[in-house]
Amino acid sequence: MRRTFGLLAAFAVGAASVTLGVETMSGAATSKPIVIGAIGGTTGAYATTGQAVINATEMAVAKVNASGGVLGRKLKLVWGNDDATATTSALLFKKFLSEGAVAMFGSPDTATVTVSLADKDHIPDLGAIDDGGAAVHPTGPTKPPAPWAWSTSLNTYAWGQIVGDYANKSCPAGLAMLHDPTFYGLGGRTGVGETYKKALKVTISVSEDWASGATQDTVSDIAKVKASGADCVDVWLTPQDDAVFVKEMYSLGDHFTVLGNDETCATTIFAHLAGSDATGMYCAELTASYAPNARVKAFDAAYKKEFHVTATAFALVEYDAVDMLVTAIKTEKSTSPTKIQTYLDTDVTDFHGLSGTLSLSKVKHVTITAPQLTLVKYSVAKHKWEPASF
Repeated sequence: MRRTFGLLAAFAVGAASVTLGVETMSGAATSKPIVIGAIGGTTGAYATTGQAVINATEMAVAKVNASGGVLGRKLKLVWGNDDATATTSALLFKKFLSEGAVAMFGSPDTATVTVSLADKDHIPDLGAIDDGGAAVHPTGPTKPPAPWAWSTSLNTYAWGQIVGDYANKSCPAGLAMLHDPTFYGLGGRTGVGETYKKALKVTISVSEDWASGATQDTVSDIAKVKASGADCVDVWLTPQDDAVFVKEMYSLGDHFTVLGNDETCATTIFAHLAGSDATGMYCAELTASYAPNARVKAFDAAYKKEFHVTATAFALVEYDAVDMLVTAIKTEKSTSPTKIQTYLDTDVTDFHGLSGTLSLSKVKHVTITAPQLTLVKYSVAKHKWEPASF
């Protein structure tokens, strides 16, 4: 791509070393690059997430290539910005497939498209797939997954379960919820229902404009929460709309306990936009990102040197996804999508990734679960998220 990565060859971040070899096609050796595609919204409401996953994919590919490649071949990354629109996502998917991609990564915003096309074309889709959850397990966390999608991303089911656990113990008057109507919001709502023992006081669907990032007025929604009698509300929206909600809530004189989602504290957007009104906001962070070990710190140092920003949890999970794909190709000695599928469904157990110790199976296509999360609360005085208890 457009960067050099001399630093990456020197630090050991990958879970698996890359062994050189030769893949044969019809008995003849090939040195053609192995093409992988990546789709992410690098503009729009979730631009920081899209950029993080593309950055991490580039970083992982560069490290593999600096180590000599895999099966005697270099990786070639082709990627595009879907701008959080389904039509663009579909065009990019088909374009990369026509260019010979053996696997796809993403999209964080348009999983409805990428998962469907992966299933149709029998091509693996990995990484940040609309925050896992309902995008990968459409009928529930314990129900059969989409057969060609494996998410290493932040998992909406897991984050929702943390919200439900908190509400059971800390919301005596009940929990209300605002969420977008996509896989993302529906996954969060399902996750809450997995652990919350009562009925939600009110559920409000909020349609958002992810492509432009334009914010929504939530005054009428706040009135509905107040009328429901709930003392807690889970605002499962973009960080921008989370910020609008708390600012409007306080301006109206209301003081619900507000909980967010996996995006709320994964980046600095919410805290920056909410300002002093961010105080007391709860959310959950990926523990590997919140309390990094030496490997994660080394990765972040290299990431920051290259991109001049701190690596978010989305960068960690995307790097892990590329690492898994490379390990699958190496183990199976093939770039066959069917063999990659076999590896991901049978051989990913206690995989030591940046985002934690990860496992997949034929019935479990998401890696991040609730025990891998830390509940946090924002302190305006300290300008940081701090561990919270419930």
